Amino acid sequence: MPLHSPPIKDRPELTGFAYDFLETTGPDLLKRWSAHQEYWDIRTAAGLDPYFRTTLQRIGPATTVRTGDGEHVTGINFGSQDYLSLSSHPKVQEAATEAIGRWGVHSAGSIGLQGTTSPMQALEEKLAETLCLADVAIFPTGWAAGYGIVKTLVRDTDHIVMDALAHACLQEGAANATKQIHRVTNCATGPIEQRLARIRQRDAGCGILVVTEALFSMDSTTPDLAALQDLCRRYNATLLVDIAHDFGAIGDGGLGFIGEQGMLGDIDVVIGSFSKTFASNGGFVGGRLRGIKQALRVFANPLLFSNALSPVQASVANAALGIVRSREGAERRQRLMRNILRLRDGLAQRSFRVLGAPSAIVPVWLGNAADARLVTREALRRGALVNLVEHPVVSRQNSRWRLQVMADHTTDQIDRLIDIAADAREVVQPGQRARPIEHALE
Repeated sequence: MPLHSPPIKDRPELTGFAYDFLETTGPDLLKRWSAHQEYWDIRTAAGLDPYFRTTLQRIGPATTVRTGDGEHVTGINFGSQDYLSLSSHPKVQEAATEAIGRWGVHSAGSIGLQGTTSPMQALEEKLAETLCLADVAIFPTGWAAGYGIVKTLVRDTDHIVMDALAHACLQEGAANATKQIHRVTNCATGPIEQRLARIRQRDAGCGILVVTEALFSMDSTTPDLAALQDLCRRYNATLLVDIAHDFGAIGDGGLGFIGEQGMLGDIDVVIGSFSKTFASNGGFVGGRLRGIKQALRVFANPLLFSNALSPVQASVANAALGIVRSREGAERRQRLMRNILRLRDGLAQRSFRVLGAPSAIVPVWLGNAADARLVTREALRRGALVNLVEHPVVSRQNSRWRLQVMADHTTDQIDRLIDIAADAREVVQPGQRARPIEHALE
């Protein structure tokens, strides 16, 4: 029988979730996935599987995708994380072309076995300088960076106090480092202090890692970083902040909320990803004190036993960082913020519940899975490429769109998305408006 959930009632394509069809017993490890595959087949046949689309053109404010059932859809694109629209920028493309000519397309080794290239080394140095860190280590993916730093820093006798909405790479790194994990409400400083006090009262000598993000991608919320760093120093703990979604796209110089909150150079450990603003795969970890980089190079298996970031990707990220730090980068961030505010305000005026604070991520609450899937299907049919987020990433009754805004979106494209969203909701929920936020998030 399916595990972990109430029984599916009438239509699994509307009310079921992947975890409902997860089999964990039986001698045949492959057949355990048969019911799960059937569930996705049913969703795809009903046009209710919005995932795993294939992009058929370059990423931009409009593009063409192929859906899981083979349909080609050309539409306005609010489903790609290219916040400053740098993935097709001429300088970024030129950097990639030049890198291919000078270094080829492959680093051909792990960092310990000659895989580090001069573009990657230059990128590490520039990131450390930009973020006022002692040193920086670059990982082949952002996931590897998050998992690797948590697993490297924490031993089984240590404690982790982490925001409940921290990214899955941080959650899995924690789960594989220690059983002593304390999860707290999103962006809540008080509960973190209570946990720290309780842990220190019992154990004065253990290590404590406090894990948060500068911008949470499902709710567009941000914590008080200064208060958290102060708490960590008071209780002899270490603060780790993930800046994947705000670095480059938010604030003066693209320094994100660390810069906006005056915490540049003060955070103990900073991690990030190149995949949101910097037009490349890859991630990084930097520390306020020297020692973290060498520790990761020797003990972080996702770094030591993975092929190093290619010289092409490193060159692309380096070129993007140069644009981020330039006058053009400031202009692009201004355009991005204008687009963000126009989208948020327009959706709110049409009675959509828009979550969080202004950022390149615009979460739009849709509620139960059935309505959310149907509204998403109708939006796709009208030419809106949007991402649906549902359980287990969020709770069962809090499905939402995670709209991702680009600097190059036009006002017409933003207004068109707002109209499509309203039309799609009207088809599914005639005359119905969003519930108040205090009920929607219960």
